[in-house]
Amino acid sequence: MTQIAGQYLNLVLEDLKLNRDLQVNRVTQPLNVTAGTYGPFLLPADYLRTYDMTYPLQGPNGMTQFLIPITMEQWDAEFKTSATANYPYEFACDLSTQAQTWDSGIPGQGVMTSAGKVYIYPQSNGAIAITHRYMKNQPDLINPHTSTEIPWFPFTQYLLKQAAGLMMGMTGDDRQGAYLAAAEEMLRPYLIQEGSEQRAVHSIELDPRHFKSNRGLRPTKVNPY
Repeated sequence: MTQIAGQYLNLVLEDLKLNRDLQVNRVTQPLNVTAGTYGPFLLPADYLRTYDMTYPLQGPNGMTQFLIPITMEQWDAEFKTSATANYPYEFACDLSTQAQTWDSGIPGQGVMTSAGKVYIYPQSNGAIAITHRYMKNQPDLINPHTSTEIPWFPFTQYLLKQAAGLMMGMTGDDRQGAYLAAAEEMLRPYLIQEGSEQRAVHSIELDPRHFKSNRGLRPTKVNPY
């Protein structure tokens, strides 16, 4: 049962990384862009999903540009020509198997060295340094029932409660519902204060790709938005 409990602990950690945007699981990658390129740029091997992409705009105001996430289909549909070089304001990630890089050269075999590719639009008219914050795809604990490694998620009491509740489903323990509900209630204050930033003030905005001045024009140096 100890070995099975270790496997459930990995399942609890997997649920946290896949379904929660926890600050403790957020890392930063610099992305250096040269002039005249849409990409692609390789994503790190531990990439899970993008939190945000930003870079400072040139000029006296010191404003920061946040890139808007779009799908690869939307990126494919964008008008691309050398005349559209400007400050990038959109990005798209290709996480398909073909976009991944493996040290063996064969997808799915060996060690993954890149989780995919990211593209920007429009192509940059100069060199810029993008700050890419993303959620990390944390690896499973190896032999968690005997491992001395400390889990990346620091709330130990929740991990124990949730793992115990999941095990009760295997053993037919009728306390499972109460344990899982108690674990979720235990996790909520942590998420409010730290993980999902529910206390932060967020502005509701219209999609800037569709609500902008002269939106029928191509993005150029004269009218980028």
